[in-house]
Amino acid sequence: MVQMKQDAGRIRIWRNDAVAEVELLRASGTQHRFPKHFHDTYAIHLHERGTMAFQYGQPQVALKPGNINVLAPGVVHMCLPADEQALNYCCLFVSPAFIQYAVLDPGATHLPLFERLLCLGDIKLFQSLGSAHRYLETDDDAFEAETLLTAGLAALAAYSGERHKRIEAGREPRHVTTVREFLDAKYDRRIALADLARLVGLNPIYLVRSFRSFVGLPPHAYQRQLRLSRARQLLRSGTPPAEVAGMVGFADQSHLSRLFKQTTGVTPADYAKGL
Repeated sequence: MVQMKQDAGRIRIWRNDAVAEVELLRASGTQHRFPKHFHDTYAIHLHERGTMAFQYGQPQVALKPGNINVLAPGVVHMCLPADEQALNYCCLFVSPAFIQYAVLDPGATHLPLFERLLCLGDIKLFQSLGSAHRYLETDDDAFEAETLLTAGLAALAAYSGERHKRIEAGREPRHVTTVREFLDAKYDRRIALADLARLVGLNPIYLVRSFRSFVGLPPHAYQRQLRLSRARQLLRSGTPPAEVAGMVGFADQSHLSRLFKQTTGVTPADYAKGL
């Protein structure tokens, strides 16, 4: 388990071997501002103190104590304190594989969709997921924690209203899909905007505007998030932080450390220690 001072508060990220497919975060007394980013997992936020401003492609939402916020993998969002008050909250980052194992019937090929920002005020569900998080934090009862977590995930899947709908690629234009797939495959390479424009035969400015409109980030920022996502995977697999920067395409370790801390709240070294 790891902690890091941040604005006189602290942020911890860790995993519990009892539920290895779930990454946990606890923030206490922090005012960390998270820029636009996305996760390769489902992100479940349980808000405990203060007001957090949360934005995802729509008017800003104010998260209050007792609120649950849920995002599907790949959804671009940003979050920051709404005022000067420090925040307390905890998060569960749940892999799609664990969602399928815990919630769906055997052989199912679809996952819960959260096409819109889901912000709930369900106190019983908040308490259940909060208890699961605390058990996984203290190792008090991993069996009960997994039971509570599984029940909570099933309730969230029902809230999504899309449990039985197959996930689709989306309605983005072909040129956006082409660029996104190119960046997915070559996230660790140096890429010029002119190269992307030539790839799809479009004006660079039009391409950036169109890509941002459908993906939520301009191409360079999308590539950066892919690199950070891959960095987390490498750190989880035991790759030393000093080696990760070059493997994912960052110029040096300090560049990775700065962006990693900005996006997760902890440094790569602290993140690795908590796993």
